[in-house]
Amino acid sequence: MKERSNDVAAGPGPESAVPGGLGEALGREAARRGCAVGPLDPVAGIAPEAAARCVRGDSQFVVHASDGDEREFRIEVSRTGGRPWGAFGSTDDLAVVAAVLHAWWEGAPVGRLREEWEFLAEDPLKGAPPGKVVSTAWRLTLERSPVIRLGDAELAEALHAQPALRVFFPWPSHGQFSLLSSTADPFHEELPRVVPTFDGLWNVVATGSARQASRVLGADLTAGEAAALVAANIPAGSGPAVEGGWPGDKGTA
Repeated sequence: MKERSNDVAAGPGPESAVPGGLGEALGREAARRGCAVGPLDPVAGIAPEAAARCVRGDSQFVVHASDGDEREFRIEVSRTGGRPWGAFGSTDDLAVVAAVLHAWWEGAPVGRLREEWEFLAEDPLKGAPPGKVVSTAWRLTLERSPVIRLGDAELAEALHAQPALRVFFPWPSHGQFSLLSSTADPFHEELPRVVPTFDGLWNVVATGSARQASRVLGADLTAGEAAALVAANIPAGSGPAVEGGWPGDKGTA
């Protein structure tokens, strides 16, 4: 299996200094290695030095560069309409990104990409680096990425605006929005859930158990009010979310 080359050092890269941003830097790296790739365009709403996109038929290859001191390139290969999921992962090596892009541009199916590069996974959360599943889920949620389940945009932004809530795993489903203490099945839900009303507002509900019925903590709230109420009702000792399923038999998905 392929993972990375050995001639590009880790650390913050020079992509932001290239006039055309990440797309031009990636195109240059591909050309240097003799790899054919398609046109690389900016991603709408994201600075050119931070992201680039290549489209082939109904499939797209998107790469994001980290904006911190840690060098990281996040690869997302999917259909232009989002699902079905494809190949997702991250590397600190732009040459690896160029190699994956070349293989995809030449027609390699996503299954073959995942076989050739072991850091690529079938969905974006499985492809997130260790320790970054929650932050990846939040990023994709706020970016309104079609490769992850999405809830109400205003509510998601309000919840994320509460620092104490960002350590929990965002899980929108059927109009409701839960913040979970685990990132995979068995899920564990300790925080109150936000439930939509018929008039566009929100109720905050403490979910019940076998020994206690559910109860409404606040009704007919705006997104900001609902988020603040959830943050004010985090049980003592809860969070941050564990990566993977909740240990033991406490899952309450």
